[in-house]
Amino acid sequence: MDGYNWVNEITNKTIIELKKTADILEEAHNNFFYKYDISNTKFNALAILYNGPKEGMILSEIGDQMLVTRGNITGLIDRLEKQKFVKRVRDDEDRRKIVVIITEEGKVFIEKVIEDYKKWTGVILQSIEVDEKNEFIRILKKFKMKL
Repeated sequence: MDGYNWVNEITNKTIIELKKTADILEEAHNNFFYKYDISNTKFNALAILYNGPKEGMILSEIGDQMLVTRGNITGLIDRLEKQKFVKRVRDDEDRRKIVVIITEEGKVFIEKVIEDYKKWTGVILQSIEVDEKNEFIRILKKFKMKL
């Protein structure tokens, strides 16, 4: 194997390009949310609450959808509450149960971020046709199954 350039081998080139692209996308994603003084995780929690039941959700329901622990979700909701994007309320039927509800301020905020996010992702992907996007998704799913 003397002199074998593994970097130029197509399988390795594919992995390297995928990793570089993922890193760039993550940084761009973080920069996008930074403008709104919010993390990707906070955005996801707000989006879950925004799209969830009007009566709110308990912490474990939010955590299950986000795949995070109860301890992590508690701190996350604390931070969103400080920003006045959510509030905790006791359940009328079971006073031990605390429900998290997105506030009106949180709704206005998430709607603006979602609108801007759609524009941003549209610009990023504007040169890729719909059928190419579908094919890319198919390939990524196939790749993910092997991990």
